[in-house]
Amino acid sequence: MNAEYKDRVEHWIRTLKADFYEPLGEIPFAAHTTMEQLPFSEAEQLDYQPVEPGWKWGKTFEYCWLKGEIVLPKEAEKEKIVLDLQPGFESCVFVNGQEFGTLRNSWVDLRHHYLVDNVLTSYARAGEHFDILLETYAGKYVPEAPTLDGSTGPVLPGSYQDPLKEGERI
Repeated sequence: MNAEYKDRVEHWIRTLKADFYEPLGEIPFAAHTTMEQLPFSEAEQLDYQPVEPGWKWGKTFEYCWLKGEIVLPKEAEKEKIVLDLQPGFESCVFVNGQEFGTLRNSWVDLRHHYLVDNVLTSYARAGEHFDILLETYAGKYVPEAPTLDGSTGPVLPGSYQDPLKEGERI
């Protein structure tokens, strides 16, 4: 598909999403950052601090666990409820203690372990409760290779500079 048609299709998708889905609101999250990759069982016990939308974090190779909850309002009764999570980079998503899927950085176009069915419930009940837990990884800067669709092997020292501010990668 050439770029013109790809842009048109993407425009239609954005337009249809806006037409069919009405946001119920933002999920208030609390966060805990760590340099350790932790299992879900340990993440449940972490000390979480509230964060505001747009909060910046992320040292190179750092992990952030985000915890939030959703209680469906009366307006959601009998509706299909979906998540529109955009935490950045790579994330594992858990809902009510169960694996829900993964989110990949926007440049990863392979659908391996990708959150494609983001439906929390197909028939909502007012007052229904969902606990959300995300493990998000800040990663590291990956320089682009001019002749490939991603990154490549050896990079000469000083030949690139990470454009992201350390501690604010996400």
